[in-house]
Amino acid sequence: MNYTAITEITRMLNAFPTSKSDPDLTLDTFEMATSGLSSQAVIEAAQRYTMGEVHGQTKTFAPSVAEFVTEARQRQEYIELKAKPRLPAPRYFPGPLAPFQVRQEKRRAENADRQVIEANVPLDRFVALSRAKQLPVGAVWVATMGILGPAPKEQTIIKGGT
Repeated sequence: MNYTAITEITRMLNAFPTSKSDPDLTLDTFEMATSGLSSQAVIEAAQRYTMGEVHGQTKTFAPSVAEFVTEARQRQEYIELKAKPRLPAPRYFPGPLAPFQVRQEKRRAENADRQVIEANVPLDRFVALSRAKQLPVGAVWVATMGILGPAPKEQTIIKGGT
């Protein structure tokens, strides 16, 4: 453990009320218990205890060596996790159709069973035909294709019967 880590542990211990224990022996115990951990993990754990960011920490007393080592191990796991190589960003491989054309084909397939009333129709024409009641009830305007079509078969209203 380097000098900076020992300094951070000392700062952490100074942030809490003093105890009657031997400070040199306390530091040696902390150093011995954290010997297998990186200095960065020890520094982060000490800073988190000093700032009161450790979940379940008592704000009145300094952490025990066991509590501190547990937090330092969690910091070590986090540091190792961050150091792992990340997956590369997904790459886009363009297909034979542009994305808008794929959506058009999907809508065309969804509405393939419907009869086309008009093709290449802007929205205002659809609205005008609807207001003039020249479209069957439930007619749809497929925006991506500009096609007017009648209502789906399950929505068709049968007049005067079942």
